[in-house]
Amino acid sequence: MKKYLALLIIPILFFLASCSDSTTDAPVVTPTGSVLIQSTPVGAKIFLAGVDQSKITPDTLKNLTAGSYQVTLKLSGYYDSTFTVNVTANTTTNWSSIVLRTNTQAVTFGPIQIWETVGTTAAQPSGLDLSSGNAYGISSTNKTDVDIFYNGTSFVVTSADNATGLTRKTYFKIGSNNVLTDETSSPLKDGAWTTSVKDTVSNYVFLYDADLHYSKIIITERGGGTPGNPAWLKVKWVYNQTANDVRFK
Repeated sequence: MKKYLALLIIPILFFLASCSDSTTDAPVVTPTGSVLIQSTPVGAKIFLAGVDQSKITPDTLKNLTAGSYQVTLKLSGYYDSTFTVNVTANTTTNWSSIVLRTNTQAVTFGPIQIWETVGTTAAQPSGLDLSSGNAYGISSTNKTDVDIFYNGTSFVVTSADNATGLTRKTYFKIGSNNVLTDETSSPLKDGAWTTSVKDTVSNYVFLYDADLHYSKIIITERGGGTPGNPAWLKVKWVYNQTANDVRFK
């Protein structure tokens, strides 16, 4: 009898063991969160821990475990911006807009005094080299560096190539403001630009020179213009050192 009872119990135990082995614990789900990345201006590429996420601002980084992450934004014409975001589980964090800083290479010159071309001496130069901030006479040994000069016949600030023997051509467009530091970008040079402006203009003037650089210049002071006292101007300008870059901020 005992023999038969043992034979009956063994299959039962085997069945119970098989059931125990086939039972597994439920997988552990780690809660995640999201973060909305924004920038001013928009359109910056988003990198997470140095890895391109194939997203541009504004966009959301999803399924991130709770914690801190290093984010970098990249946009042409602006410096890279790297910062830390904090992710909270089961939450979408609306990250404050990151203001990107332009990489404009702009320098300011002046005020520098220039004189009219009539009745002046070598110590009273009429022309300007926009890139260096130097004033030269249009008959001096540095005349080929001159971009613009003060014409004493018609009393205009004009392109260097309007002087005999000079070839550098600069274009002019009068702006709509008289605050040189307003950071307004230049309009793109087109066929509407001129090659001179009157010396009485009070707003700043955008310039586009022979080297394809934009400047923004303003007359800050004027004087002279009487017998024995040649007319003169004082000018100040911002010169963008990057060719074809219209920005001034």
